[in-house]
Parts: sequence; structure tokens; C-alpha cells
Amino acid sequence: MKHGKLFVFSLMILIFIISCGNKDAKNIISIKNASAEKLINSFTKFENNFMLRSDIADNGYEQLNFFLTDYDIQGPKVEKFLQSAAPFIDSVIENKIGVTSRFINDKKAQAFKFSYAFNNILQNEEKTDVINIVMGQKNIEAASPSIFNKAFSIPAQDLGKALALIAPKEVPANLNIDLTYNTLRTFTSIQPDKASQKRYDKAQGILYKHAVITRNGDTYSIVFNNDDIVKFIPALVNAVKNDNRIKALWNFYENLFEKEFKEIEEKFNTEIKDKIKECSFTEELIVKDNLVIKDICTVSTKGKEIVHLETGIKNYENPIDGMTYTLNITDPKLIDKDTKADIISFVFATEGTITDTTAKIDYSASMSVTNDTEKSSLSDIDMHYYFYADTTKQNDNFKIGMDATAYNGLDGKDKGTKQVLMNIAMQALGTVEKAPDIIIYKVDTIGMDLKTPDTEQYTVQLETDASVIYSKNILEDIVIPNDTVKVLETKVNEWQAIKDEITANLNALSTLLNL
Repeated sequence: MKHGKLFVFSLMILIFIISCGNKDAKNIISIKNASAEKLINSFTKFENNFMLRSDIADNGYEQLNFFLTDYDIQGPKVEKFLQSAAPFIDSVIENKIGVTSRFINDKKAQAFKFSYAFNNILQNEEKTDVINIVMGQKNIEAASPSIFNKAFSIPAQDLGKALALIAPKEVPANLNIDLTYNTLRTFTSIQPDKASQKRYDKAQGILYKHAVITRNGDTYSIVFNNDDIVKFIPALVNAVKNDNRIKALWNFYENLFEKEFKEIEEKFNTEIKDKIKECSFTEELIVKDNLVIKDICTVSTKGKEIVHLETGIKNYENPIDGMTYTLNITDPKLIDKDTKADIISFVFATEGTITDTTAKIDYSASMSVTNDTEKSSLSDIDMHYYFYADTTKQNDNFKIGMDATAYNGLDGKDKGTKQVLMNIAMQALGTVEKAPDIIIYKVDTIGMDLKTPDTEQYTVQLETDASVIYSKNILEDIVIPNDTVKVLETKVNEWQAIKDEITANLNALSTLLNL
């Protein structure tokens, strides 16, 4: 869910933040900056109120617990499945076997810490750590204390070297990535730092340098210069690859897929540049109360539109209520043909209300592919996601869920119609409790329905003792053994001894399984 919101933020920011030299352009950028700031503040307020996002990004704690207490599964083939699975599931419930994961941002120790553990999986042991990881400013350490009483350690800037040892044929020897604590902290930021923003501004300045801007009331119409588009793309790539939030990740993938990156660059210089010069690029901006309410960008060739990107925000006081995003892409090779084949259409929309104590959010997304080529049976997918929390109530005040439907296009005389391939729906119900320093979500039931038309329908109902905790304070630390194995310095014969010890410990633990 966080990643989904960051995608929305990034998309809106990219469209809103533009810099150029003439008077109308400066007015546009001022409006867009104000719009972006208001939008970001609204979403940040939601995440702070219901997930303590800013606090945990600075210093904090997250924990997830899951225990199954009862279950009911219905469907045509369930009986056969339960004959073999029911004894195992019943044992999990009877012995109260569960899962706990924890995440810590320890600002004082300058470390991100992760832990994944089983509860009551072993006899006479309440919690068994499966893996504990500490990513500090100098080293990355990982340990499974129940299996091996030492931590494996590599320098935080040398993950690439460790991967090259594991898979020398797939990973280049010079691969590197900076995973120090300070670098990882930048990944949690929504906005770029000043240096990164300056590079984005420079790229946008290139884009709008020779743009023709006309104004009619609250509507701005912009026609971009094709040579500026060609210059803008590498400037934008440079801004993205040096963005403080993703620079380390970009460098990692650029080294890992060096050949592919060079091929893309070569294709841009030899093919894409010429195709860009054959297209026209426009933008239409509609403003109300000095805020952007609609932004439409298009790409056309030979007089026909091949890309249409449209975003809109209805109400900046509550932007989640009526935010829309639409993207349509048509294959340029087919614009001379009387067909809608190979058209990709994506629509994203939101509605709801966010206050300090209540969040009621609905996201919907749909993607369709007009597929006359018979390359794929999937033509459409519709998705719906919802989140409800009300901290003013005591009971039944939390609900989260999603449903999705996949379609295919029919051939022959029914071409152009849709047939449902599958429908799946999931929902979790429970309560939310909020205090100044902590938020606790408790999940009592999880339901899932799976339908395939005219064939099968399955229903799963789970009773759970589950919770998600967000805290400004570190409720329980994650401990790593003091003794370490320095991965990059360990010799082959030493690895064999380590392997033998781990194997022996696993065999011993297998006799203690609480199943």
C-alpha cells in the first residue's frame, strides 16, 4: 500500500513541477508547485494519522503478528484438499503457532533492523527467530540464532561483491550498491533534496525553453518544441539517476544490467530521436483558485493521437475525493489502419474522506488491451481497493479489502465483448486503537472468495488473532550474535564447516517441531 501511494505522489509531482522562462510559464510553475505541496501534505497527513509514517521514517517501530484460530473452506475440490491439509492446519491452531515480523528504524544506533520469527514452532520455545538483519552505517549483518550462533557480516557498500561470490556468472564482479543506513534513509523521503530538485528544474527548463504557451481564462495550452523534447529526455534521466532517493538503487541496476542500459541508450540515439521529431507534444492545464484541477498531455503523429495522459483533482481540501489518472497508448504502427488493435488503456480513480480521526478511501483501477492479434487471452482487468478506519469508535472500526476481475476478449462474431475469466475478493475486518505514540490494528477475520464463471467457486473464511503495530518508540530490540563471520574473508574450507554445523543444527531442531 505504501508503495502504491508513493507511485501516485511521484506521478503527480512529475506532472506538477515544471520550470520555464517566460511569464506564463513562471505562473504555471508557481501554480503547480502550490498544487503539489497541497497534495503531498494531504497524503502525508493521512499516513501520519494512521501509520505514523513521518515518525517511523525518523525513528520508530513496526510489528506484524498472525495467529490462525479457526477456518472454514468451501468449494468443489476442498474435501480432498482437507483430507491431507486439515491435520496440519489443526495442529497449527492447537499449538498456537504463528508468525511475527518486526521492523525498526533505530536512529540512535544508525541501523535499520528486520526480524522474522515463528511463534511456538518448537517445543518449549515461545519464539524462534528465523532471520534477523541489521543494516547499519558500516556493515550489514544477518543471523538465524536458532540455526547458527554467529552473524554473517558484509560491508554495507559491498553487497555486490557478496552476490558475485554466490552467482559469479550472473553478477558482474564490479557490481556495487551503497546500502549504508544514511543512504537507505533517503529512500523514505517523498521529496527530493535541493541538489536533486535543481537537476529536475534544469531538465524542465530545457523542456519549456521554446514552448508556445497560450492562455484563455483559467486554461493554459502548451505546444512543446520537438528539439527540446529530445534534449529533455537525457536531462530527465540524469536527474532521476542522481535523485537522492533512488541513486543507490539506480547505480545497482545500471551495473547489473549494463548491456541492456547501453542498448536502450543506443536505441534512443539511433531510432527514438527521429521518431520524436515526427510527433507533436502538447499539454492543456486547467486551473481553479490557483491550483491545478486538470492536466492533459498528448503525443500525436500524422494527426492522430497515440498517447493521452490526463490527471485531475476535484477538491484540494480533500484531494482523495475525486482524484483521477488516465493513460491511453496506441501502437503508432496501426494509426493508418481502421482498427483499435493493441490499444492499452489504464484508468485510476479515488474517492473518500480523510480527517484526523477517520479515513474512508476507495481506489479503483482498470487496464484494458484491445487484442485482435490473439497473442493473449487476457484483455481487461478491474481492481478495487478500500480502506476504512475510525478512531472515534471502539468496535468494528477497521476494514480493508480488495477485489479484482479479469476478462478476456471473445473471438469471432462476439469480438469486442468481454467474458469474465476470474473474480477474486479479499477482506479483513477488525479494530483500530490509537494513542499519541502508537497505533494498533487488530484483525479478527479474513475472508476470500474466488470465482470462475460456470465452473468453480471457493470461499475461505479465517478467524485470526492478528495485529499490525506502528509505534514511535522501539518496543523490542532485534539482537544479532556478537560473533561474526566476515563473508568476504571466509575461505572455502571454512564455508564447508559452517554448512556442516548448520545442517546438524537443522536436523536437531526438526525433532523439536511442534507439529
